[in-house]
Amino acid sequence: MNNETLYDIRSYVSDCFNHREGAGADSAYMRLTKLMIEEYDLDHNDVDALAFEIENMVARHIMENSPKFRDDDE
Repeated sequence: MNNETLYDIRSYVSDCFNHREGAGADSAYMRLTKLMIEEYDLDHNDVDALAFEIENMVARHIMENSPKFRDDDE
């Protein structure tokens, strides 16, 4: 069984969203920010709240469905 916490996994997911490929490339977080703020007149608090929800949802999904988090002793 894996000992990573929900916080650990959420941090890894956050890194995925903040990763940039190549010079001048936007991260997924930067693109989400642009969409929400420039196109839909929302603010940074909205973006941060949504990013936090997405990271938590993905982290929970990983913990609930990954075989690495199953107790093999059962």
